[in-house]
Amino acid sequence: MIKRLNKDDALAQEIADAYFRYFDAYTRRNWDEMYVRFADDITMIGTGVDELCHSGESTLAAFRREFDQSPSPIRYELKSLEVFQLAEDLAMLMITMDVCFHNKLELVECPNNRTTAIMVRENGSWLLAHGHWSQPDRDIDVGESVPYRLLLKKSHELEEKVAERTSKIEAQKEQLRKLNQTKDKMFSIISHDLRNPFNSIMGLSTVLLDEFERLDKTKTREILEVIIDQAQRTHDLLENLLQWAKSQTDTIYFRPAPLRLDQVVSHVRDHMELLARDKELSIALSLPGDVQVRADRHLLEIILRNLMHNAIKFSHQGGRIVVEAEKQGQHIEIAVVDEGQGMSESVRRDLMTDLTGRVDQGHLQVAGGGLGLLLCQEFIHRHGGRLEIESEEGSGSRFSFTLPVG
Repeated sequence: MIKRLNKDDALAQEIADAYFRYFDAYTRRNWDEMYVRFADDITMIGTGVDELCHSGESTLAAFRREFDQSPSPIRYELKSLEVFQLAEDLAMLMITMDVCFHNKLELVECPNNRTTAIMVRENGSWLLAHGHWSQPDRDIDVGESVPYRLLLKKSHELEEKVAERTSKIEAQKEQLRKLNQTKDKMFSIISHDLRNPFNSIMGLSTVLLDEFERLDKTKTREILEVIIDQAQRTHDLLENLLQWAKSQTDTIYFRPAPLRLDQVVSHVRDHMELLARDKELSIALSLPGDVQVRADRHLLEIILRNLMHNAIKFSHQGGRIVVEAEKQGQHIEIAVVDEGQGMSESVRRDLMTDLTGRVDQGHLQVAGGGLGLLLCQEFIHRHGGRLEIESEEGSGSRFSFTLPVG
C-alpha cells in the first residue's frame, strides 16, 4: 500500500537526501559522483526532450549527450517535494522546481519542471532506479493539461485575421459595386446625353454644308450659333462626366491651400462670359477685397463654373447674375444669385434631399444634366460644407456654400 511520508519523517529525509546527492552531482556535471547514485539498469523518460530510455545503457548515453550539449553547471530552486513509500525497499518522489541551464547558444529557463523519481534500496543505500522529467510548455500554467491561454491567443489571432480579410473583401465588393455603377452611368450618359447633342451638331452641319449656297447670312449665323451652343453644352457635360468618374474612383486628390477668392472667381467668370453673352447676361462680382479662403483651387473652380453655368441656363434673356461673398466668423459664404425662372418650394426641397442623398450614397442615378449640381455638392462636402439652395418660382435662385477662411 502506498504511504505518503511526512517531510519531517526520518525515512522521508533519508530518501530525499539520497535523491539530491544524485541531483546535486548531476547539476554540477560531476559524472563519477552521479553515476554511483544509479541503480542497476536505470531507466528514464524525459518529456521535455522527448526521450524514452528502456535500459541502463541507453539512459547513460542520453545523460552523456546532455552533458556534452550543456556542460555548464545547472542552477535550480526547489518549489515542492513529496515522498511516498511504495514498499519496504521502494519509494517515489514527486518534485517541482525551477531549473536554469546553459546550452552552447543561450541560457534556458525551465520553470515548474516536474520530476517523478523512483528510488530503490540496494546494499543499504537508496539509489535512483527511474526518472520521469516533464517540462510544461511556456504557455501552460501549473494545473493546466493543455496550453489553454495559447489556444485562446491563437483563436483570437485567427478571428482577427478572418475579420480583417472579411473587411478587405467587403471593401473590395463595395469598390467593385461603385465601379460598376460608374460604368453603367457613363454608358447611360454616353448613349443618351452625349449622343443626342452630337446628332444635332452633325445634322445642322450637314444642312449648313448642303444648303451653303442658298442660305443667307442670317440663317447661316443662326445655325452656327446652335452648333456652338450644342458643342459648348456637350463639352461641359463631358467635362463633368470625367470629373464625376474620377471622384467615384478616388482619383481626385483634395489639396487645400490659402487662395485669393477674388482671383479664383474672376478667373472662372472670364471663362463663362462668352456663354453669358449669347443670352445678353451680365455677371457681376460683389466680393470683399483681399479675402483668402482655404480650398482646393481645382475643385473650387469646378464648383463655381457649374453654379454659374446653372445660373446662365435658367436666367432670362438680358438678365443679371451676381457672385457675392460675405465673411461669417471663420468661414466665407459664397453665393451665385440669378434672376431667372426659379423653382417652387417642393421642387427645391426635393432637389436638396436628392443631392444630399446621392453624395452620402456615393453614386448617381440621374440624367446627365444633374451631374453639375452633384459635383458641386460632392466637392463642397470635401471642403466641410454643404450646398444650400434658396429659390422662389419666377423670382430666381440663390445657390450658396461656405469655405474656411485661409
